[in-house]
Amino acid sequence: MKLSPNPIRAIVLALLLTCACLAASAQDSGQSLGDVARKTRQEQSAPNHVSGKKLTDEDDGPDGGGVWRIRLCTLQPCYEFSITLPKTPKWTRSEAEPRPVLIPLAGHEDDSTHAIRVYAAQSTDTKYTADTFKRAFLQGWFARPEYFGRAARIALDEHVRIDWINGLITQFDITAGTLKYRGVSTVAGSPYGNFGFACLYREEDSAAAASICDAVVHSAQYQELQSSFIRKTYKDPNDPDPPDEDP
Repeated sequence: MKLSPNPIRAIVLALLLTCACLAASAQDSGQSLGDVARKTRQEQSAPNHVSGKKLTDEDDGPDGGGVWRIRLCTLQPCYEFSITLPKTPKWTRSEAEPRPVLIPLAGHEDDSTHAIRVYAAQSTDTKYTADTFKRAFLQGWFARPEYFGRAARIALDEHVRIDWINGLITQFDITAGTLKYRGVSTVAGSPYGNFGFACLYREEDSAAAASICDAVVHSAQYQELQSSFIRKTYKDPNDPDPPDEDP
């Protein structure tokens, strides 16, 4: 009588062959399996590692009314930081990463190099304070080639109240090759991380662009959202109690 092969033995042999192939591949590259595992852990814990899990509840970018919201929703409740873009001149969203909003200037409508640029940034690294996140954004991120390739020079910091939390507004400039830019940013923190926006323009366009960027940055709003995304209203502890209207 002809005996059929033992299926359990076949599975065990296949697993052993797979492990042997993986080990041989790692040795050929000069790395042990332990080295490969350690390298993977280091890459995943690196500050610039991007997880495949989406951290916010909605796609980035301004809505049709020009409100640009950033939400941090690691847990409930969510926290939202937003700015409002001008209705005129009409802004557009760049297709090139990091996809800034472009606001054309009068007389340069067809020249995007003269457009005001608005960038958004966020981080779920809770080790950042508003100040250190501001530096990471303006000096770390802006030094990347997809931004300006140069770190911003911080000119002035202003600590402000944005709704019911403390925020930071920063004046800065950047020299990239023969071009010099001026800009202003706003950042704020939450229990889950930090977020912010930066608006900048070419120095030669300051007369027309500075007031637009100031308006964008000072339109910033901070909200705490419940699971149903109904905004909570908080009383500012620095405001006096309203007067008694009873006669």
